[in-house]
Amino acid sequence: VYEDVPVDTWNADWGQVVTVEDRVIAGDNVKYYKDLNWAGIEFLNPTVDASAMTHIHLDVYAPGGTNFKVKLASFPSDPDIETVVTKELAFDADSAPSFVAGTWVSLDIPFSAFEIDQNPPGGTPNDYTWDDWDWANIGQLVIVSTDATTVLVDNVYWHD
Repeated sequence: VYEDVPVDTWNADWGQVVTVEDRVIAGDNVKYYKDLNWAGIEFLNPTVDASAMTHIHLDVYAPGGTNFKVKLASFPSDPDIETVVTKELAFDADSAPSFVAGTWVSLDIPFSAFEIDQNPPGGTPNDYTWDDWDWANIGQLVIVSTDATTVLVDNVYWHD
């Protein structure tokens, strides 16, 4: 059992055309994303302090598609870092864990699996290092797919 983290929105208004609905599937509450290309889940008030954690977990289901990405955004408290720093990880049939359409996939992702995004918003490649990442100020989780346009998301949590 983990403490609930306040979520500001399950679909940030960043200009994408995505619908998210609360659905009940087999008695379980899930987030149902339709027309997904990418969707931002924000927890900014307050940000998530994951500094004592080692993993992020989410369960996903897509009836079709071949790829799914998870991106995290840190809002470093260091005033010398002028933009958010992002990390992302891609899943497909060959990744571990694999992303396979038509089945629920448990993505229990160790933080060590993420790499710094080499094209951060507002920056240039290689502007940021691991030292710039602030696990105490995670403000966004972005889910992305180029071909899984319907995705169900459940059991999103941080743990050690």
